[in-house]
Amino acid sequence: MANEHDCERCGRPQSPQSPQRESGRLFLWPPLGYTKQKLRAAFEANALAIGETPDQAGLIIPVGAERHAALATLLAEQTTPAEARDSRALFMVGEGEPGFAQLGQVETLATYIARGRGAWLQELLHAERVTTHFQPIFHVAEPARVFAHECLLRGIDDQGHSVSPGLMFELAAQADLVFVLDRLARITAVRNAAAHGVDSRIFINFTPAAVYDPVNCLKTTVAAVERSGLERERIVFEVIETERISDPEHLANVLNYYREAGFRIALDDLGGGYAGLGLLPSLRPDFVKLDRSLVAGVSRDRARAIIIERVTQMAHDLGIEVVAEGVEQAEDLVWLQAHAVDYVQGFLLARPAPTPHPSQ
Repeated sequence: MANEHDCERCGRPQSPQSPQRESGRLFLWPPLGYTKQKLRAAFEANALAIGETPDQAGLIIPVGAERHAALATLLAEQTTPAEARDSRALFMVGEGEPGFAQLGQVETLATYIARGRGAWLQELLHAERVTTHFQPIFHVAEPARVFAHECLLRGIDDQGHSVSPGLMFELAAQADLVFVLDRLARITAVRNAAAHGVDSRIFINFTPAAVYDPVNCLKTTVAAVERSGLERERIVFEVIETERISDPEHLANVLNYYREAGFRIALDDLGGGYAGLGLLPSLRPDFVKLDRSLVAGVSRDRARAIIIERVTQMAHDLGIEVVAEGVEQAEDLVWLQAHAVDYVQGFLLARPAPTPHPSQ
């Protein structure tokens, strides 16, 4: 459960014993009469009891505590993505009809489906079964000397196996759990960096879309830094999915909060599109990371080389340091050493690992 310091949206999700895992009734309001008829037919074909709301606009399906996942799968099979997105769903425990008190609990059918099929993610988040891997960032002129470590999220399933962050964030986006996952990733990175005694800079990823209001949503992250004893000036908050930023003004407010609190800022995946370049003049990050799609093969591709040369010069003119990520070929490293980038990161130099790379 969220504690007194948590934003309600970002706190620990409900436990597997929450109402979402209990017996109750699912109310469904499809967007079209055709969708409603299709669902009714599917429920009847699967011998599921079904009723209608008093106004006959919606359907009522009794759900047993262990039937959420199966029902979610059936609903996913019977609806198109557009129908699932436009249908409204409300799960209620107990008797009674939905009223104003339940208005805030209404969600899209797509969200209910994602939560039902991804109950494992809710359980993982509630138990905080996540850890951090560390990938070093090196000085380009001395590629054995560590400049920083990027903290990378890894999940742990109930069998102790690793779960990729891509899978977790994909499902979290569908199930409206990005706020929870992103917050947990930030706090875990701080804790683990401190526990391992990382003495370099620390890059911590975050998703601006997972922050409503920086003062409220990010205070647990700042509190975790204070408890860890890490110096704020060593921590760099790295904006991921830079190319998907839809509200630059909101992003600027978030970054200003971090900057005024004494942290530094990085933009990830620069060069993967046009949006990231457009953010540079207004956001003025401390670091930018060149997208791996630009870096891979730069030594043999004049077009990539020209782009990196121009972007690096522009960044330096703005007082921004440049990290080239995705370095996997020795000839690309040699090219980068000759063309003024500041730092390099990639499998050629070191892969992510459960412990930090030894300092030189």
